[in-house]
Amino acid sequence: MGAACFFGILLRQPKNTLVYTAIIGLAGYLVFLSLEQGLLAFFFSGLLVGILCELTARMIKRTTTLLLISSIIPTVPGLGLFRSMMALSENNMDLALSIGVETLAGIGAIALSLTIATAIFSCFRPSCRPNSTT
Repeated sequence: MGAACFFGILLRQPKNTLVYTAIIGLAGYLVFLSLEQGLLAFFFSGLLVGILCELTARMIKRTTTLLLISSIIPTVPGLGLFRSMMALSENNMDLALSIGVETLAGIGAIALSLTIATAIFSCFRPSCRPNSTT
């Protein structure tokens, strides 16, 4: 919750949206932990974060990316990137390759799930019809 909130502050996100960002980030991370941190965990966590950000953005009348960038941070596999770079610096190419491929697959799963969430909600735009008085 703190990572999403502090990242939102770093990006100068409006203060009234930080609570939403923190709650969505926490929900995504809990799904990630409950699915034992595998490739499907990245996918379903990203899908939940994407859907919640779309719903919340429509509810508070803000853009989705405002909430999405900070909310997805707790799920991003930064430790995998760090470990693969450490293995590269130690000339352990096999370990670096295996960790790097797993990490890039996780990043791809997050990107795919966010794309799916956005595609689902692009079909459901509210129509702006003028009120007819008859």
